[in-house]
Amino acid sequence: MKNMRKNLIAVLAIALPFQAASLNLLKANDDFKDKQYDLAFQEYKQGAQVGNSHAYYQLGVMYSKGLGVEPDLVNSILYFSLAAEQNYSQANEILDLMLSNLDTNQLTEVHALLDEFKQNQDVFTQQFMPEIIEENLAHKVTFDGKPELEKKFFIDLDEEELGISPYGGSGNSVGEGGVESFGGIIISKPALLIVETDVASDGSKRNIQKLQKHGLTRGYLDKYKLFPTAKPQFKGKPVDFVTRSYMGVAADDAFAFVDQQPRLYGDIRKIVRAAEKSDTLEEKYQHAIAMTMFPWLEKQPNQAENLMKNLALRGHPAAMYEYGFMLYTKQKDIPEAVKWITEASKYGLARAEYRLGKLLTSSPWVQSDEKKALFWFESAMEKGHDAATLYAAKIKLTSQDPTLKDVAGAIEYLALAEKPQRLNPEYFHLLALSYKDRPARDFKLVIDNLERAIWMGNQANWDTSEWQDLLSQFTTGKVTIADS
Repeated sequence: MKNMRKNLIAVLAIALPFQAASLNLLKANDDFKDKQYDLAFQEYKQGAQVGNSHAYYQLGVMYSKGLGVEPDLVNSILYFSLAAEQNYSQANEILDLMLSNLDTNQLTEVHALLDEFKQNQDVFTQQFMPEIIEENLAHKVTFDGKPELEKKFFIDLDEEELGISPYGGSGNSVGEGGVESFGGIIISKPALLIVETDVASDGSKRNIQKLQKHGLTRGYLDKYKLFPTAKPQFKGKPVDFVTRSYMGVAADDAFAFVDQQPRLYGDIRKIVRAAEKSDTLEEKYQHAIAMTMFPWLEKQPNQAENLMKNLALRGHPAAMYEYGFMLYTKQKDIPEAVKWITEASKYGLARAEYRLGKLLTSSPWVQSDEKKALFWFESAMEKGHDAATLYAAKIKLTSQDPTLKDVAGAIEYLALAEKPQRLNPEYFHLLALSYKDRPARDFKLVIDNLERAIWMGNQANWDTSEWQDLLSQFTTGKVTIADS
């Protein structure tokens, strides 16, 4: 115990640089189970830097038992104390037992070190955490004057889009995607599609992520993209939002669902029955997800929300995100919503990290902070989240903060995003800006890519007036465009 302060200084010196560090505590848990303690230790350290209670607890265990690191009683006490502050698992009981073995002088020194450690940890953690704009909590986002967006989309598709086309041959068979061949005619049963969508201030749908699909959904998605939603506004000004939308049989009631997709309905009922008999977090989560997607499964009001909250409290990262997302989109309790999305992000859940980055750049209730947003976007990007890659590039290209401006880094990110984002107008807008700002400027490619972004945006019913103004600036006056 003589080296307590020396050890504390060593702990505080191990600070995570404010740059891309792909948080992944789910992988850390797998590494820990596989006894890959060195890997798990480094991943838990990253989780601890952003204030994750599970990472605190695991580091306390590892320092206590010397797993992947030299045994260190001081560090073990420090991390168990941080976990205990968040009432994580048995941290309080373990900490009390460890402190009970110290004498009075040691206790006095330990408590002094704990206070200093916690203060330093809090200061560091706040570099990543969102700040709520308290005065805005009294106001809500409206959608062309209405309190919420329509979530169900009933889209009529013609026979070709449904996959109905003449085929030679005869006989009956069932092929991929629920497509049934009957007497030489291909007949697609109604498909199911559930998506999470960023809603821009002009009402256009962007960064659409498929959450659940069954059958042939391309026709649904193609038409869904073309129809803007009501425009979100906050205190009379345009603002971004997020929503989930249900198409095909996902928009139907239970009776229509059973009629159109009896096999899928049976599979869903099996999940629900298994979850009702089980107490494992994952099966309970599957039950909650099923009720979230198909409200007609609920036996009690708000059953899905209540179960998701319970699972979040029990430490299920995906449930943390889902519960936070529910609260946010319902505008029910914004601070609680942001808290749970943040908690899920601390585990390294890519979709939560992306959403937190978006909140930090476009939410009317969260203080805008590109530096924090870039950290979360880059962490999601490291796990292959395409939209996060694009937004990280956008910050590096357009930020007014000189410490974040990084054209070379943006070009690298755009190269990663090229294939998955080739149908996204925003990609070509950013590519145009990169050709304007890179050392080997190519003004022809600036114009070509900007014109392509505008054309694609118009096709998708985006408001491209800002890009058109930019194009006008680039092409008005004494401008010479030549091939390089």
